[in-house]
Amino acid sequence: MFIYHFNRLIRNRILWGFFAIIIAIAFVAVDSCFQSPQDAQSAGMINGKRIPYDQFEQTVRAIRGFGRDRDNETPVSVVDRRAWEQIAARQTAEKNGMGAVDDEIRSVLREVPGFQGPNGFDINRYRMMLAEQGLTPAMHESLVAHQLALMKSAALVDSASWVSPMELNDELAAMTDRFTVQTVTISNRFAQTEMRLSEEDLRKFYEENKDSFALPDRVAVRYIAIPVSNYLAHVSVPEDDLLEYYDSHADTYTRTTTNNTTEPIPFAEVRDKILAELQLEEARYCASTAVTFTIYGKLADAGDNAMEVAAKQAKVTLKTSPLFAADETLYWAENSKEFADAAFELEPDRSDSRFGIVKGDQFIYVIERKDFSAAHTPAYEDVLNDLRPRAQAKARSDAFQDYVKELRTELSTLMEQGKSFADAAKAKTLNVSTSLTYSVNEVQNQSFPNSFSIAYGAMSLQKGELSEAIPTSTTQSLLVYVQERQPGDALAAEMMRAQVRAGIARRRSSNLFSDWLTWNLAQQDFNPARPLSDGDGDDDEDDGAFTDPDAPAEKE
Repeated sequence: MFIYHFNRLIRNRILWGFFAIIIAIAFVAVDSCFQSPQDAQSAGMINGKRIPYDQFEQTVRAIRGFGRDRDNETPVSVVDRRAWEQIAARQTAEKNGMGAVDDEIRSVLREVPGFQGPNGFDINRYRMMLAEQGLTPAMHESLVAHQLALMKSAALVDSASWVSPMELNDELAAMTDRFTVQTVTISNRFAQTEMRLSEEDLRKFYEENKDSFALPDRVAVRYIAIPVSNYLAHVSVPEDDLLEYYDSHADTYTRTTTNNTTEPIPFAEVRDKILAELQLEEARYCASTAVTFTIYGKLADAGDNAMEVAAKQAKVTLKTSPLFAADETLYWAENSKEFADAAFELEPDRSDSRFGIVKGDQFIYVIERKDFSAAHTPAYEDVLNDLRPRAQAKARSDAFQDYVKELRTELSTLMEQGKSFADAAKAKTLNVSTSLTYSVNEVQNQSFPNSFSIAYGAMSLQKGELSEAIPTSTTQSLLVYVQERQPGDALAAEMMRAQVRAGIARRRSSNLFSDWLTWNLAQQDFNPARPLSDGDGDDDEDDGAFTDPDAPAEKE
């Protein structure tokens, strides 16, 4: 068994080494094709400075992410614009002396937990982990320098934001003022209504929500689950192994005495339990070894019937899974993540990757790919059964929102005509609550229904104002009328001042740097080789369709 795995590993390394040589040669050839006497292919220019294509694509990769978490959905033009914004921001930072220096980059790298070995930063582990992501140390360190420059710029932009005294005082007043309100609860009369939706309505819903129907790569497998217990009779555990296990797990086998002290449980009392654990562990190893030998040894040449033969020999049922994604929880497998990982690594056309063997606690799984479905968005007709109830739910929600909005307008009109809120609500056959008095910062200490929804939904209102609809569930919404609003506790407001100011700054900073990136790019003499769209990125530009970077182009 060990020899088999070792040989497989050697073969894979040789194979990947061969690929590495081919890829390296290809890169040299491609690079030489695009080289000019001055420099290599560029992705564009900023302020007369050429941006190498490799640098631009590296920034794009960082934005999209790596591995299975890579974002392949965002349109090319959107990612391109973000990449140019970041490159321009880095140039601006370096121009103003805020670029990353070597000591900062080294410091960041040495703090990354994944690069640590027994004695701190491990250069070999660092290189290995980068290689797994398809990166070289130079590429990664360039990315780190890029991110450090962006972080410095973001910190500087955030520090320049200002929270005005009026804005801060308004927020403090909303938190501490004493509100007296009345509410009406509006039930969703459309919750169980069958909405009439035409074919056009359904197709419109599909087009507006097309991305939500997108499916990732999925795979279906045939599999057998061989009980580990089948191999218990073939294993034995020496007494010395039981004693060694007991000694090495001494902290596990303790108990509390009547004097609240801890004492060890004698070996004799736990021997049977340890024996059962070690027998099961040994049986798992035995089962895994035997199954691997059977699949890759005896049944390697069994052709398409290998799984049927294996199932018959093991006296288990051959099953077929539904299609599943890599991150899906598989309720029918003990080790869901490992099962899915193994399934996506299967290669039916290769003898050493045709089958996968997955270890569980009670079963050993043998899997073979049955079907593969590449990521795609299903056609309208293929999702109609799923689409109808979702479209119905949205139509009910829209109808309820329109009803509440219309009802609020009618209440406002009646109050403008001189009716009180209570009388206006009664005129519309609505039940009005008793008066509720509270302050937002103390609402957690006050008990009345929907307290948080009411408090935060009405905190910006003044006396005599009526709130917009405040949803409390899928079947109810509230309208809140402010009867009275009195200044709150000045001492409480002062104690909260620093916290509230920081909260406003945090909310503002989430969009501030993004806006600055867009503004900063617009200030540069910017000439991309691949034109950017001005819309939301719904373009069909080819990733490789670069034009002459020296050709005239409009300034973005």
